[in-house]
This record gives sequence, C-alpha cells and structure tokens, in this order.
Amino acid sequence: MLAEQKKVSVADEGHDAGGGEELLVDTALAVWWKRTGRHMVALSSLPSTDNPDTLIRYIAGTDEGLDFMQDEIKRLRGKLSKGSKNLSVPSALSSFYERLGNLSLAMMHLETVLQKTPEDKEAKWRHHRLERAVQYRQAQEERLMKMDHNSHSELDFPKPIEVDRVSCCKLSYVDFFHKYAVTSTPVIITGLSVTREPWTLEHIAQVAGNCKVTLKTPVKESVKWARLEDSETMIVREFIDRIHDKKEDAKPLYIFDWSLPIHCPDLAKGLTIPKYFAGDFLQRTLPGSLYQDSWPSLFVAPAGVVSDLHVDTFGSNFWMALFQGRKRWTFFPKSDTSLLYPVFSTPWGCDPNFSIDLSSPDMKQFPLLAQTSPIQCVLEPGEVLFVPAGCPHRVENLETSVAISGNYVDLSNIDLVKRELTLAGLLDERSCDLLEQFNNPDFPSNLWSEIDHLPYEEFKAWAELKELYEKFDITSKTLKEQKIDVFEQK
Repeated sequence: MLAEQKKVSVADEGHDAGGGEELLVDTALAVWWKRTGRHMVALSSLPSTDNPDTLIRYIAGTDEGLDFMQDEIKRLRGKLSKGSKNLSVPSALSSFYERLGNLSLAMMHLETVLQKTPEDKEAKWRHHRLERAVQYRQAQEERLMKMDHNSHSELDFPKPIEVDRVSCCKLSYVDFFHKYAVTSTPVIITGLSVTREPWTLEHIAQVAGNCKVTLKTPVKESVKWARLEDSETMIVREFIDRIHDKKEDAKPLYIFDWSLPIHCPDLAKGLTIPKYFAGDFLQRTLPGSLYQDSWPSLFVAPAGVVSDLHVDTFGSNFWMALFQGRKRWTFFPKSDTSLLYPVFSTPWGCDPNFSIDLSSPDMKQFPLLAQTSPIQCVLEPGEVLFVPAGCPHRVENLETSVAISGNYVDLSNIDLVKRELTLAGLLDERSCDLLEQFNNPDFPSNLWSEIDHLPYEEFKAWAELKELYEKFDITSKTLKEQKIDVFEQK
C-alpha cells in the first residue's frame, strides 16, 4: 500500500565495504511502517485514503514516526563520524532533515553528494527543490520580522479584489495579451461562443456516456495536487446518473481535468477555442510531444466539491469555460506564494502543497495570510476565465457544474515554462524533449495579432495554420522593443 522502495543513485566507488545503499526518508518510513510502525500507531487514526504519499506524510507526523526519523538521523550521523564514504548516507540524511524542516542541514548534506557526483540528476533535482523551499522560508522570515507580533491576534484575512469582466466584443487579442496575459492579471471574458450546441449533463452523457473515467475525490489530509485523489472508475453516464440521484450521504466525486483529446475526441470536436488562447505553442510541437493532447479537458462536479489551493503545472497559463452551474474562484498573485505557507510533501513532486485552509483561515497560526492579495470571482455559465501562470488558486463548486479548460503556452509565459521544464527534465525525458523544442531557434514562437477563434480541428492543425506564419507579428523582439520584460513579470 505504501510507496515502492526507491534507492539513492550513487557512484559505485562510493559504497562502504560490505554496506548497502541507504534509503531516502519516504521509503525508509514505508519500510519502518510495514515492519514496525503499524503495530505502534492506532490504525483508526490514519487518513481515509490508500494514497501512499498521503499516508507517509501522516505517519511522518506521528510521535512514533518522528522518533524513528530522529533515530535514523543519529544512526546516519554516526556512519559519517566513522568516516563512511558511502554517498547514500549524506543523501539519505539530507532527505530526513528536509522532512523535519531543517533546510540548512538538508542543503549541506545534499551539496556533499553533488560535490562528489555533480552529474547525479536526482541529486540536482532535489537540490533545485530545496533551493525553492529555502527561498520560500527566507521570504517568510523577512516578512515576519517586519510584522508587529503583538498584533497577530487582531489580524484579518484581506478582503478579496474582484476580477474584471470584459465583453469579448470590446477585447481584442492584442489588448488581452498586453493588459492581462503579460501582466499576469486574471480576467473574465463574456459573450464567447465555445460550443456548437449547449453542453448539458445530458449532452455529455449522450456523447461520452460509455467512456471510462477515473474520478477524483477530495481528501482533507491529502498531499496530492489540489487535495484530490483518485477514487472509483466508472463510465461517464453512471457518474452523471449519480449526480442526478443527489444522495446526501454519497461520496463526493469529481470528473476533474479529464483530457478530451485522449479520452473522448468526439466531444472535443464540438468546441471552438477562443482566440485569446489559440496561439498555444504546445500545438506547434512534434506529434506525440508532452502535453500536446492533454487539453481541452472536462470538469463535471456536484455542488459542494472543492479543489483546494494549488498551482497549475509547468508554468502554464490556464483558461476555463463554464457551461452549467457556478464556481467560486479564489486566487493569489504568484508573488504571494511564500505567504501561503507552501510545502513540498511528495518525494518527487515540485509543485507545492499549501498548509492553510482557506475555508477557515487560521490567522494566528498563519499570520502572513494577512499580507496576501486575494482575488475572487464567481464564474457564471457562459463566461470564460483566464488564470495566469503560477497563480495559486482554489475552486468551489457552488452548484452542479460543467466546464472545460485548457492549459497553454505562449510568449507571455514561455520563460517560466522553460524554467519549470529545465527542472522537470532532470527526471523526465519527455519534459527534456519539450524544452529542447522550445529552445530551438527555429521554433515558431511568434503570435498573430489578427488571430480569430479556432474550431477545434483547426486549433489542432498547426501544419495548416503555419502557412500564415509570416503574418504573425508579435515576437519576443517586439515585446522587448515595447519594454515588456515578460521574464521579470513572471
């Protein structure tokens, strides 16, 4: 049930004579739990989940788990004091210190590994993630030093700023790009026609009813993205029937970010991609490239289901078109991330979770929330929302809702995307391949000020649109000439 064992990658000559490789903290906790810990901790206290990362995080926070980690630190430090040359020892020691929040010692021991094996990609990836955690910690400490600690009991969560609503009739592509995308400003666009016919629950059941979908369910203690975890697998029609039944004791389930190009292309064929997002660089990559067919994706949720605070992957921009129901969105500028108490809870994930509960903010425990700049809106049927790259956000389904979304890349966020892919590429070959394509000087990275809304088939047919590429007049060079430094704004 718990995570598979993952050993530390070290040079053969670094092994102790007769010694094996030490395990990183999450694997060590899993082995300890299987052999000993499950007999020490009340099983009834465990979170209601089978997800190994969530269970490990919980176990690490128990008194017994903390004692085990401290004992392991003493044992590993003892090996170092005896002159061990096994690089898995400082590597494992670093992971234990990171789990316990001692980032300086975690960094020190990991740098010992990198000094000996500078090309160790796993160690480099962990080092980059540690650097992010340190940056968040330092930003928090600087803010806290400037606060009046006597006033913590009087702190209030800031009143959210409202999101602009703009009619598509009054918003050109150029205005959207410069006013909202480049400046990382959310906006709601009204008056767009995204589907050929109304997308109701009945329409989705008719077209996609026999497709299988793995549903998500919210788990309060989860360390997964948006605190949503995989739940049951069923056909779409059965899920929609459950929504119609409206059983009060039913487990909350959610069709969340379900790729239409991959799972139900027939449903995707009825879409029109708004011009503001139609210049997606992902559609210009080689066939089969990472993320090329991930979006648009479908969201169907009963009232009350929440996707908790999270950041969209790989520095991508995000848009959502809502067809039915209402959704309350709460998001924050990317610059607020450290004030939201981010933590890296999974062993090989670089998107942070957040310690706070926005449904009931604890201002005493998390006083830096008082310095955030929350932005909020209630998205209504027929509206399209733009969420800039890197913005943490939380979504509440106020009513049974049907929506689609897309993540995309263009000149407004390409620098952030490249930075995220550089990190992901240390462990993932497809991320590395996508980065290589984006870095190719011949990659078509211009945008077209006169682009129009694109039927789905044309959106996916870059080869045909490429014939007009000489007309694409928005370039990184023109942005620089206009003194728009996208990299700095991100």
